[in-house]
Amino acid sequence: MKVSTPTPSLNHLRSFQVIGKHLSLALAAEELHLTASALSHQLGQMEERLGTKLFTRNGRGLRFTDVGRKLHAQVDESLSQLGLALREAAGQLEDKPLVVSALHTFASRWLLPRFTSFPTQVANTEIRVSRVDANFDRDNVDCAVFYGDGQWRGLSADFLRDEYLVLVCAPAVLVQRRLERYEDVHGHQLLEAKPRPQDWELWLQKAGVTLDPMPRLLTLESRNLVIEAAEAGLGLAVVDPEMVVKELDNGRLVQPWPLAAKGPGSYYLVYPEKPELSGKVLAFRDWLLGELTRRTGRT
Repeated sequence: MKVSTPTPSLNHLRSFQVIGKHLSLALAAEELHLTASALSHQLGQMEERLGTKLFTRNGRGLRFTDVGRKLHAQVDESLSQLGLALREAAGQLEDKPLVVSALHTFASRWLLPRFTSFPTQVANTEIRVSRVDANFDRDNVDCAVFYGDGQWRGLSADFLRDEYLVLVCAPAVLVQRRLERYEDVHGHQLLEAKPRPQDWELWLQKAGVTLDPMPRLLTLESRNLVIEAAEAGLGLAVVDPEMVVKELDNGRLVQPWPLAAKGPGSYYLVYPEKPELSGKVLAFRDWLLGELTRRTGRT
């Protein structure tokens, strides 16, 4: 007599997929808007129906068994393909806009000025500006520009460009107080972004100057505000020159020295590691990488 293998429900498979992604009941519960105890119960039922353990517990969370690891890879791919098939059946892929997330300064000062050459095959596009990196499971975005080291679990990352930091200020600032040596920055008010206090340290280290223990600092909420404050003549700023191309070209900002320090991270285009990467994401990626290659003088 042939005994059929009991098939877990789709809900249980989805829960297993998310638990395996995080290897944490708490994080999986947060993503699925369930309680950790409910997920633990679902997992127990699934293991009981299959007659095997899928995870073992360790001090920090969960660890796959050999069976669990193999099954998770297959379930993850199958559910992704099922989702794609359902969206295709509903006719949503062509009408759905390409949703791109980026941090505010990059989106407004680097990405949008280049949209004159945006690919015509991606006519329906939504740009979302965020103060933090997008969550692909929660925020319903297709791809995003992240800043960091290129290592994000579960995401593919295409390198875009390194970041370099230069000193800029309004021309009037140099009239009021000259900058003849790197050490002269300590006579000026320094503008810094709250999320990026290390920018000044990196530039001063490159210049061979010790940070004043009692600097005149004006701390602002974002790098975009730092740039605007520098334009207004409120002090010196250390910024990525790619974010102030227009201001340097029109003379609203000047760069007293060519000295550039390597920033703490780089820019990457990221998207989920899925086999069904859409044609719109591929077109956007090709355009973005091509734009960087074409503008060799600005990369």
